[in-house]
Amino acid sequence: MVTARVARALTATAVAVALASCSTADPSADAGAAAAPVPTAATAGPAAGFVALGDSFTAGPGIGLLQVESGFCQRSQESWPQLLAGQLGRDVVDLSCAGATSGDLESTVAGGALGPSTDLVTVGAGGNDGGLFLALLRACSRDRSDCRSFVEQRAPEILDRTADDLATLLASIREAAPAADVLLVGYLRILPDAGTCAAVGIGADNADAVRTAEEALDRTLTEAARDAGVTYVPVREASRGHDACAGDEAWTNGIRAADGDGITFHPRRVGMAAVADLVASAVSPR
Repeated sequence: MVTARVARALTATAVAVALASCSTADPSADAGAAAAPVPTAATAGPAAGFVALGDSFTAGPGIGLLQVESGFCQRSQESWPQLLAGQLGRDVVDLSCAGATSGDLESTVAGGALGPSTDLVTVGAGGNDGGLFLALLRACSRDRSDCRSFVEQRAPEILDRTADDLATLLASIREAAPAADVLLVGYLRILPDAGTCAAVGIGADNADAVRTAEEALDRTLTEAARDAGVTYVPVREASRGHDACAGDEAWTNGIRAADGDGITFHPRRVGMAAVADLVASAVSPR
């Protein structure tokens, strides 16, 4: 069973950046979760050449300084889209936002964030759809029956809807930016391939269930990219050995995060750099 430290960490993170906050469009979402502030066309401005869409795993809350006018979206100056733009020698319009769902990002696209001149779009989404991340961590901070029940019964239902929402989002991107190279980027892993550790605070009874949910989300993203005909960047696979239990080699935080190096159960600075490298290698040459 997970200790009370995990519950406190989840509460603090949810308050800070609406960690994996539930979509306001989902009636099954936890009523106590805050609605995510989402970038709209009004904040996006004219369509740009390189546009980054994503949630908190893209935005990088808690890492260094925030971007100017980031607001509650909590976009870091050291997020992987910013680092990627530096590697490519390009400017980026970063519309990532902590708590954003696929539906939220589709609304941003519909509002004019992309255009015919857009030639690169990166997308990091899916984990917040249906409140998946937060509901998973809450269920698995209780007892084994709650955790296993959620992963075996509720999570598949959420992921079915997530697949549909991702399909809609990716189709809208294709329509708005027909010439763009579109990359769907996966999520860094939290747990190792086997076992658990004190750093994540998830007991052995629940670790396998959480791992199953992580793997199921990754499969959903892989299939969504394939079906939409866009490139998938398999970050989970690449982060093997860099989970939150990996000590100095970890790319993600567990229940504790050093000041300025991300937030609970989210990427660290080194993780952002690793994702930028992975995405850079997948971008088609101009």
